[in-house]
Amino acid sequence: MNILVVDDSIFVRRFLKKYILTHIPQAEIELAASGEEGFQLFKEKQFDLIITDLLMPGINGEELIKMIRKENSSIKIIVLTADVQKAVRDEIESLNITAFLNKPVTNEELYITLSDLTREG
Repeated sequence: MNILVVDDSIFVRRFLKKYILTHIPQAEIELAASGEEGFQLFKEKQFDLIITDLLMPGINGEELIKMIRKENSSIKIIVLTADVQKAVRDEIESLNITAFLNKPVTNEELYITLSDLTREG
């Protein structure tokens, strides 16, 4: 499983990489610190899953998702964000995302979400 993690927080990127590799050791993970970097990696490689933050400078998570959806309508996308406003969540969910997780995410929430995705194939 090839996974792209896009988050401007180095702590979050490192945490997710370590957590995912602990539970999905065969995963290949790319890390991006911005929406721009994430989109460039998306265009260069084939990913099974993208995990993105919403609140980032430059191209934010919502813009990134829209750009990705123009090129790939079926790739699995998990949004992991501290922005929990209902209007924002409704807008993001309308973009055909796979899951919406609030920061700080619990290990249990992350485990359940990743387990569901790996079972789906």
